[in-house]
Amino acid sequence: MTQESLNSTDGGGLFPRLQQRYGLRDNPLEMETPFFPDAMRQHALETLRHLCGFGDMVLVLTGAPGAGKTRVLAELVRSESSRLDFHRIPASALTSRQALARYLKQLAKSGIPADSEPREAVYRYFRWSESGLRRGHRQVLLIDDADRVESDVLNLLVAGFVASERSVSAVPIMAGTEQVWSQLEDRPDSAYAHHLNLPPLSREDIKAYLEPRVHRAGGSQSELLSASRLKKLEVLSQGSFGRLKRVAPGVWLDMVPSSATSSSKAGFTVAHLRWPALGLLLLAASWWFVSQQYESTVQRQADAEVEPEPVRKSITIGPGTEEPESEIAPLIAPARQDEPVVPGENNAAEELTQAPPETEPEPEPEPEPEPEPDLPQFAPEMPDSYVPIGELRAREGWTLQLVAGNYESTVLEVLGRASDESALEYTVGERQGRQWFMLLYGRFASQAEAQAAARNLPPELGVSNAWARAFRSL
Repeated sequence: MTQESLNSTDGGGLFPRLQQRYGLRDNPLEMETPFFPDAMRQHALETLRHLCGFGDMVLVLTGAPGAGKTRVLAELVRSESSRLDFHRIPASALTSRQALARYLKQLAKSGIPADSEPREAVYRYFRWSESGLRRGHRQVLLIDDADRVESDVLNLLVAGFVASERSVSAVPIMAGTEQVWSQLEDRPDSAYAHHLNLPPLSREDIKAYLEPRVHRAGGSQSELLSASRLKKLEVLSQGSFGRLKRVAPGVWLDMVPSSATSSSKAGFTVAHLRWPALGLLLLAASWWFVSQQYESTVQRQADAEVEPEPVRKSITIGPGTEEPESEIAPLIAPARQDEPVVPGENNAAEELTQAPPETEPEPEPEPEPEPEPDLPQFAPEMPDSYVPIGELRAREGWTLQLVAGNYESTVLEVLGRASDESALEYTVGERQGRQWFMLLYGRFASQAEAQAAARNLPPELGVSNAWARAFRSL
């Protein structure tokens, strides 16, 4: 029975037939509630809830097509929207690195400069998202059907998350087939990813899923969920929610004969075993033929007689003759006795047997510790506003970090908006082996005083999310 015939809409569709035959008030296969908790679905939901709020890892939800991954994500959004800020990344934003950067720039608004490169924009977004937890809502990025996304786009998302403060930045959730986890498992930073897999449904799981829905629809569980029909549903659905919803109407209307579910087993015992049996038979015949050839060859070699080679002798007749001796003289003279080795003589035997004493190598001096590399020197474009980072770290108190980045132009762009503001200073440090420019505002005695000043920044700066930092932490 083909899938098309099970979903045929001829004659008013299959659900009107189910209503007429079983008196159903509603279609049980279209009910989204209640959420199905068995077959590891509730476990996956609770794990996602906990790790989205307090975890520091990329979350990967895998399962076969139709396993219910999208349903689990929908239940997560429904139950946790009050404390988490969910953003489902559309498929159009996952076609390339540039498309992903454009979408994240829209989420961050003014937190990412418009001229940032795709990689820098993604990294800046995750650093910008760190402030979301301080506002009470941690951000969560949902990527459904992640197995259809280019690997370089997924790798960029993971790299940007790993480089951020993972416990407070936006959490990526990637849902798809096992191919998604295979891509991330080979990465060196795969330790920062957590894998959740949804197994296929068993016969008991199918019964537990359909029982409350059939009851709410007003159907008879003894008829719709009988042992024979559950067996057909298990075989035809292959443990998938999607296939179950397609084949169930045909099974309940007896459009699937019993032979359809048993043909696969019968085919395995007859058709599937026929070719392996033929291969074993050919292998046994070839082994017997080779063994017969080997035994006949060994027998012929054993029966063959090797004639002895005749030995010719030369005999001299006459007076004074000695005993005849063989023409074949011994090729190797008898070994003479070993001569004694005279002490002190330079002979080969003594050189081979006596090895010169080994001298212990002198210990090598320990290498001196190499000096730590200094940051590359540069000439600041605005020296009046520049302060070396060592001088800043020596200060007491707190300051506000307005923006930061790998390029001096990022800092100067904001600094130029309020050039007459004497409280603005910038410096350069190091992050991941690269220069890291930071624009700072003011000097405050405590963190509370700095946070109060962050809420009253000059409007010409155009910065809404300032970070209160201690000078010694720069």
